[in-house]
Amino acid sequence: MHLAASLGHRFSVVTALGRGRVMFEARADRYGCGSRLASVRAVEMGVMDLDTDRDGMTRALATAAAAAVREDRADVILFGCTGMFGAAGQVRTQLLEDGHDVPVIDPVPAAVHIAAGMVAAGLSHSKTAYPPPQKKPLPGYEWVLVPAQRQEVA
Repeated sequence: MHLAASLGHRFSVVTALGRGRVMFEARADRYGCGSRLASVRAVEMGVMDLDTDRDGMTRALATAAAAAVREDRADVILFGCTGMFGAAGQVRTQLLEDGHDVPVIDPVPAAVHIAAGMVAAGLSHSKTAYPPPQKKPLPGYEWVLVPAQRQEVA
């Protein structure tokens, strides 16, 4: 959501089922992006259907995304389900053909590329804000530890 908010003034989440709308709105508020969320639109396809009807899914995503841009004034489209993986390019092409030049974010590759960029830049989370947990014994779970950790526990 922060990426979407950085790429435009308002973003819309396009997700699988409408019953997730309240969850996305609450997350946007929690993440400090609530005022930037234009809408949550659903294609009303179950997650399993997304994988079995890719063409239908892509058409439905493009239709919902175009409506979000036209009716909700979204500047960015964010997929709200990882089952939509791989459809962003086709949805963006359809939006461009309809005269809507807005980014379409597929969260899977976006997250991977952001993480890779942070590693390449030598960045990680603040150890002051998020300190590592203290080491503690794991009685009864020694069998899951690698040999070096087993010595620490013993």
